[in-house]
Amino acid sequence: MKKKLLMTAMVAALGGVGTAQAVHVNSDGLGQVLIYPYYTVQNGFDSYINLVNTTDEVKAVKVRFLEGKNSQEVLDFNLYLSPNDEWSGKVTTSASGGAKLESSDTSCIAPSQIKAGGEDFRNLQYQADSIKTVARTREGYVEVIEMGVVTDTDSIAAATHVGGSATVIAAPANCGLIRTNAKSTTGLFNGAKASNGISAPTGGLYGFVTLINVNSGLKTTVDAIAIDNFFVDQVVAGNPLGLDLHFAPGTTSPSLEDVNTDGEIIDGASIITFSSANPVDSLSAILTRSNVYNDYSIDAGRDSKTDWVLTFPTKRFYVNTSTPAPFTETWKTATSTSCDPIQIVYYDREERRHNVTIDEDFSPKPDVVAATNSLCNEVNTLSIKRFGTAAGTSTLFGAEYTNASFTVDDAGFVAGWMNVSFANTLAGDVSIGGQTPVPGTLIGLPVVGFSALSNSNGTLVVGGVNVLSNYLGSSAHKGVRALTTP
Repeated sequence: MKKKLLMTAMVAALGGVGTAQAVHVNSDGLGQVLIYPYYTVQNGFDSYINLVNTTDEVKAVKVRFLEGKNSQEVLDFNLYLSPNDEWSGKVTTSASGGAKLESSDTSCIAPSQIKAGGEDFRNLQYQADSIKTVARTREGYVEVIEMGVVTDTDSIAAATHVGGSATVIAAPANCGLIRTNAKSTTGLFNGAKASNGISAPTGGLYGFVTLINVNSGLKTTVDAIAIDNFFVDQVVAGNPLGLDLHFAPGTTSPSLEDVNTDGEIIDGASIITFSSANPVDSLSAILTRSNVYNDYSIDAGRDSKTDWVLTFPTKRFYVNTSTPAPFTETWKTATSTSCDPIQIVYYDREERRHNVTIDEDFSPKPDVVAATNSLCNEVNTLSIKRFGTAAGTSTLFGAEYTNASFTVDDAGFVAGWMNVSFANTLAGDVSIGGQTPVPGTLIGLPVVGFSALSNSNGTLVVGGVNVLSNYLGSSAHKGVRALTTP
């Protein structure tokens, strides 16, 4: 585990103000780490992943696909983005019954380019679970972690695209050299830190996922969450150590546990710095919300459907250990679940409210805590169903492995907004506005996601032509932070 920068030293060095070297969510959408909250190939959808390097540097990036139940890795690779480069790929169904990644993008990938026909997602990491088929890979999310900036002159030239024209797609000059330098034992990039041709990450990445259902005429785009100052080169006696996060392809490193700075939370006019002995707590802290708000629409007249995606991107680092806090349960291989109780209140558009109870067809139900509603996966596709919906009625994304749902129990609730709340706690040391750190507790869970709403007007006649009139939109979740101190 890499040594973490100390909050007290950082605050003192900056004269008691918020630190520039603290991990935080970048509201401008650029970062060292990107979290794409969802991919799916269920119910006719494909997921198109885009990743952009806005800088004039060559970036070494880890791209990781994780399935949605327990965030087990199903595919990852090293990607080397030349200046101003954009990489794209498509997650779609595989003949294996799972998902696969297709991409004809020419940016250098190690160990190799995505082969013709695509790379199948793999189920090797969760064979101890009760649900172990490759079909489990059909729903999940994506992480992108910048490993560093390529500084070796030959490698910069090798990764840079050349030869493009109106009819010819530009391609890197020499991906073979990049793969040689990326190798585990002999590669330049994995050598002594002071001379390995890689420097610390600098950020400047953005990304988004586009969910498309061609047959239904549905499409929506969701931005990746951008996290900045995830990893910084440490300075000893005034000199940087030359640290980076580069690891050879074929390993599961780096991961979100490699964060080496404290967390910085901007909450209104306050800047809160969060520190803990467990490095990943910094990342969890900046994503923690006690309440999540968003809209729903489920009117029958337009066949409106709503799915909320609630993704916990750091959950695996807790529930796969013996100390799951801030989450509630350790991962249970016998049921392939780890459940956290939640409360739901939904409103119509005229201020009426309703509390969801366990008799409202909320599923799947937890195996122990029978008196509460719970979310039991790391990606949760929460479907809101209209009053009177029959069991088995299809949902927007048709989630099978990350599904949860409830049916409203009043026909008058067809559109409005909803509040999902978490009572979990994350403890650490907090400094508010640069003051002396004190013990503090964040209420809630580290969560990202969005609400997706679809509706259909069927086939309309426009200018004498039959036109398919279906619509899909999405909206990022809004949230509340809650912090208690002595």
